[in-house]
Amino acid sequence: MPSGVDEVYVLSQGELSALPLRPMRSGLFGKSLEDALQYILEQHPAVIPGSQIDPAGEDPPRFALLRREMPVGGWSLDHLYVDQFGVLTLVETKLLQNPESRRDVVGQIIEYAANAKSEWASGKARQYASEFWSKRGKDLDEVLQDVFPELDLVRFWDEVESNLEESRLRLIIAADSIRPEVRRMIEYLNTEMENAEVLGLELRVYGEEDGLVILAPRIVGQTQAIVDRRKGSSNAIIWNESKLRESFGQIDEESANRLIQLLDWSVQNDCFLESRAQLPSFGLAGKTGERIIGVPSTGKLYLFFELGKYSGGSAERDQFVNALKRLDLISPQIVPSEVTSGRNFSRSLSEMTEETFEGMLGILQSYCQTRVNQTRT
Repeated sequence: MPSGVDEVYVLSQGELSALPLRPMRSGLFGKSLEDALQYILEQHPAVIPGSQIDPAGEDPPRFALLRREMPVGGWSLDHLYVDQFGVLTLVETKLLQNPESRRDVVGQIIEYAANAKSEWASGKARQYASEFWSKRGKDLDEVLQDVFPELDLVRFWDEVESNLEESRLRLIIAADSIRPEVRRMIEYLNTEMENAEVLGLELRVYGEEDGLVILAPRIVGQTQAIVDRRKGSSNAIIWNESKLRESFGQIDEESANRLIQLLDWSVQNDCFLESRAQLPSFGLAGKTGERIIGVPSTGKLYLFFELGKYSGGSAERDQFVNALKRLDLISPQIVPSEVTSGRNFSRSLSEMTEETFEGMLGILQSYCQTRVNQTRT
């Protein structure tokens, strides 16, 4: 029997209606099951739920597609993604209808991982990805900046190479339903492997394609204990105030001055949050104490839109975003309810005028104070 629920419920204007689980053996969007899943994953990388991969993370992995049909070991991997930390994510989509296919897909993705360093290092992964996007009339760097606007791309590709050298990879087997025996194999491998992680992605579909369709992704094989262990063994750094000040001394003076100004402000207003990352960064906490703004050393600030980070829910979040829009710091096209994170400010810190920078601090004063406000009340 497939795991998970057989229907989900939609509550609209006081009326409850059920959307049944849609059997995927007949496919979706006019495609076979495997083709339909591959299409969804290519067009919508956000269905890979980073918040389930790193449940307690301040900045869960987000994914950009590097290439479909990625050459490796004489074969072709279905999808190669990368997250904002430069960790390559290999996704293989398979039908898991019989014992042979279940064993084969696990062995296949492990074989891909075993060949990744020798075949993708020294800039080859970047080259393959550039070729893929060039054929689609797009520049790879622009694709990455659209998903990860906070990135310093030079450092980013250095991190990709470093992670490859350490075999720090993420392997995902995607299917509409993952059988218990496959789940056991995935859980065992994910527990035993030191640097690489092996996960299952079960993508269930509810509703009919001529009406409302709900995609419900679920990660298999992950536990918080495994996440914590890998974080502890990674080369990520805890960026406290002193380390940040030291790192800012190594970048251009104009960018460093603005970063130090914002760092000073966050400390004075008691909303500074350390970051665990490979590159210098810190966060600004909202009234709940949760990170609502990320500040990388590039100075390209980015927002977190999840409602749980805002004590006043959607009303407070939307007011915050609209205030930043009035300063022309956030694109007017951004709809907060349609994104979760990764949308950068339209200008970096060094590109802001003094008036705009001060205006931004005034807005932050209303939304980023945490313990100071709590102490006063």
